[in-house]
Amino acid sequence: MKNSHNRFYICFAIFLILLELVLVGCNSYQTESESTIITSNTSEYNRSYSETELNRDDFTLLIYMCGSSLESKNGSASDDISELLSADIPQKVNVVLETGGSERWKKHGISADKLQRYKVSDNKLELIEENKLSSMGDSSTLRKFIDWGTQEFPAKKTALIFWDHGGGFLKGICKDEIYNNEWLTVQEFDIALKTSSFPHKFEFIGFDACLMANYETALVVSEYSNYMIASEDIESTGGWNYKLIANSLGSGNEIKTILKSFSEENCGKTDYTLSAIDLTQLEKVKCVFKSCIDKGKIAFERAINSADSIGTFSSCIYDMGNLAGLLNIDFDFSNCITVVSSDSMKNLSGISFCFPESNSKAMEEYIQNCTDDEYTTFLKNHYFNV
Repeated sequence: MKNSHNRFYICFAIFLILLELVLVGCNSYQTESESTIITSNTSEYNRSYSETELNRDDFTLLIYMCGSSLESKNGSASDDISELLSADIPQKVNVVLETGGSERWKKHGISADKLQRYKVSDNKLELIEENKLSSMGDSSTLRKFIDWGTQEFPAKKTALIFWDHGGGFLKGICKDEIYNNEWLTVQEFDIALKTSSFPHKFEFIGFDACLMANYETALVVSEYSNYMIASEDIESTGGWNYKLIANSLGSGNEIKTILKSFSEENCGKTDYTLSAIDLTQLEKVKCVFKSCIDKGKIAFERAINSADSIGTFSSCIYDMGNLAGLLNIDFDFSNCITVVSSDSMKNLSGISFCFPESNSKAMEEYIQNCTDDEYTTFLKNHYFNV
């Protein structure tokens, strides 16, 4: 009987040991299986991500080319397209443009009756698609171009250039002569960029146009771009050198090339200026401007009256550095603004601001649209009752 019990206990013990081994084996198999699945999914994710990165080109330049009277009268847009066609564009670089806004195009077979999208490829202008004519002064036209360009030509870095007339913060850019000279206002291109599907910041946003290197526009553009390139004053109809710009794309020297080539092309002229503003450092400019405002109405007005306004067609645009100097405010924009200019414009700091004191309607519009709350409060308190 005793031996029978011993055999029972021995058999039961062996059963328990075998059962434990089976259970451990099952757990071990399950853990290995789960680990395999997790590793597989992670590898698949990394592979897909890497492929996406590898498939993206190095650089895409989008040009929103509203020909306007500059093209219909002078053929200036066509001339800049010719410069693009003569460029040796690097591999993995895209140059794409949308044309419109002009009653007549002088070269390259561009239609004035449609919006057309082109890619510069092998020194030729390749028509990619056409769309029904619409105003280039409309935010939806710009948004659709940005969405199309960034989706069709994804790149590690993307830049956007506005080509046409510029009228400063109160008017805007891209004056479409087909649609009753409608301007694309700063507020409208703000809407276009805000509602665009492009999820990244542009490397730079450039304005090959007059009067757009202003503080108010920079505040808006800083939400969407690392740099802004524009002129405080009037630009000549020749504009920028697109051959050299296209050659430099993807090199990391694009902004330097734009400034250097602009300076070289205008070296014989008495009046020219172009600025590259590092928008990640714009707070430095804002602090200087706040110091100017804090001096109070009387001192501010005295400085304004002593300063020269900028622009042939405007009397309310002033250089911010000049204002600060007249108010004895120390400032240094060298780390955030790079300027090239003629000798007669060496006194310009590279960024302007608007003070529309003499025009109540313009003042009201400015207060509604400027995004510097401290400045608009200053204007409301002293110059306008709203």
